[in-house]
Amino acid sequence: MNETMTDVAVSIVNTSNCALLLRCLQTLLDEPDRRCRVDVVLLDNASTDNSLEAVRERFPQVNVIAQTRRAGFGANHNTVIRETRSRYVYVLNEDTETSPGTLDAMVEYLDAHPRCAVVGPRIVGPDGRQQGSAWRLMSLPVQALWALTLGQRGAVISTGDRPKVVGAVSACAMLVRREAFERVGCFDESYFIFSEEADSARRLARHGYEIHYLPTVVTMHHGQQTTSGVPDRQINEHWRSFRLYTERWHRPWEARLLAWLTGLGYAQAFVAAQLARRLPAKLRPAAAQAWNPGIYLLHARRAFGGPPGPGIREAADAFNRRRESAQPPTRAGGSS
Repeated sequence: MNETMTDVAVSIVNTSNCALLLRCLQTLLDEPDRRCRVDVVLLDNASTDNSLEAVRERFPQVNVIAQTRRAGFGANHNTVIRETRSRYVYVLNEDTETSPGTLDAMVEYLDAHPRCAVVGPRIVGPDGRQQGSAWRLMSLPVQALWALTLGQRGAVISTGDRPKVVGAVSACAMLVRREAFERVGCFDESYFIFSEEADSARRLARHGYEIHYLPTVVTMHHGQQTTSGVPDRQINEHWRSFRLYTERWHRPWEARLLAWLTGLGYAQAFVAAQLARRLPAKLRPAAAQAWNPGIYLLHARRAFGGPPGPGIREAADAFNRRRESAQPPTRAGGSS
């Protein structure tokens, strides 16, 4: 790694999405007029699609950490944080595209706001529609409003054109003040994936830091490329993290009620999606195209049911066991 103190260490985790990863790196590195000093670090999370070889061939300037075992979101980014030196760390998904000027704008923003520990850009999808970029931290009033409005009010607050203090920003693209993040222990690796940004926001707030949303810069996010092929495991992992987070930061009765309210919201969304499917196309709400009743039903079942089943953590553990069993045994001792 670069031994000099750069402005930003960009932390990207490779999870076998070669085409998107190469596009991510291209948009990130193709900015000759950038003012801040940047080191790009790719942690290869035991990829299997030859993407690591493609990166080394096309982008030799990228620093690579080749990992033979698959780990969780927070653990992977913590590895990059430990291996780098920089004032800031840009936690970035491999399925994102960075607009020119993004890093300069966010570095200048953190330089001007010393109490801000994390700043996040406005996140949009490939179709240009805004994705959830900033949230209020979970509470009973917030979750009740979210449930009663089918997710349209309460939690998501990534609206408006001016920077503002928020509860948390999307971990798919967020610039972190290293000093503050290391002070609170970086990401909590108890979470394999999901809820890390909210948990770290809580710990940062305890030390007097703020999380800001910066809508004047935009990052494009393809969305859920790592887990979209295994929705049941994704949802199981979501609920495992949800329960860990709520039990840690809320009283027991509040944690149970938060789960119930969240399940209620998904159950109502399931009913709305089913009804929308029965409407004539010309009467169907435009947003209904993105509604997924199967996903909503899975979430509702996990909210009202018992402990979640196998998640993404178990899939990674199974991969690691297969990888280890395929390795030739180490021969002990010398020749006889």
